[in-house]
Amino acid sequence: MPDFFKEFQVLLASQTFQAFLNASAIKLNQLFAVQALLIKAGIPFDLSFSPGTRRLATGADLTIFINPTTTLNFVINFEPGGSIFEGFFPG
Repeated sequence: MPDFFKEFQVLLASQTFQAFLNASAIKLNQLFAVQALLIKAGIPFDLSFSPGTRRLATGADLTIFINPTTTLNFVINFEPGGSIFEGFFPG
């Protein structure tokens, strides 16, 4: 398990992941790059997408599984405004 945490720290510190974390509205190619890093590192994740409506912006929810009781959840906005995932935290 220590190798996993070391790999995960390297992933979080990567330039690609830092750009992803610091963006207020990301581009699709940034999301693809993060997915590629997660797959390459063998880190399980779920990605949910909402195309948006006239009331809500297009967005996605990225959940990264650290262990059975710990996850990292990122709400991703593809355009300004709140998405369906704002304030949504599955139990």
